[in-house]
Amino acid sequence: MPPTDRVLDVEKLRALLPTLGAVGLPDADAAPPPARGRVLKLKLGFNPNSSSVGTTVVVFLWSLVASGAVLAFASAVLAHRFARKREETKP
Repeated sequence: MPPTDRVLDVEKLRALLPTLGAVGLPDADAAPPPARGRVLKLKLGFNPNSSSVGTTVVVFLWSLVASGAVLAFASAVLAHRFARKREETKP
C-alpha cells in the first residue's frame, strides 16, 4: 500500500475518544480514499434485494390485516341489521 500524504490528527482523536488512549496512534497512517466505481445495475421496486419468500411474507401480513378489517366491518353491518330485525319482530 503506497504511503499517503494525509496525517492522522491524534489530538482530535484523543478529544473525541478519551478512553482509548494513544496506543499506536502517532504512527498510524490514514486509510486511502475508496476506489471510484460505477453503478452496474440498479434494482427498483419493493424490497428488490430480498428472496421471494421474504417478499411473500410481507404480502401475507398485509392480507391478514386487510381481511381483519373487512371481517370487522362485515360483522358490524350484520350486527346492526340483526338488531334492527329483532326490534321489528318484538311485540
